[in-house]
Amino acid sequence: MKTSQAVIIILLTIVGLSWLSYTIVDQQKQIVKLEQQLQHEQMKYKIIINDPLVRDAMEAGG
Repeated sequence: MKTSQAVIIILLTIVGLSWLSYTIVDQQKQIVKLEQQLQHEQMKYKIIINDPLVRDAMEAGG
């Protein structure tokens, strides 16, 4: 009886750790995707800020 309980506990532990590993990997992928989106938005912002027409409009309060 004790052996079967130990096997069940070990199997449940393996399943739990596998699920946690999958969750961590999935979150890391989402972080990379968000970082790429942020870099893209930052580039767009830099392009807009460096546009002389936009700079003039911002300085004029528009």
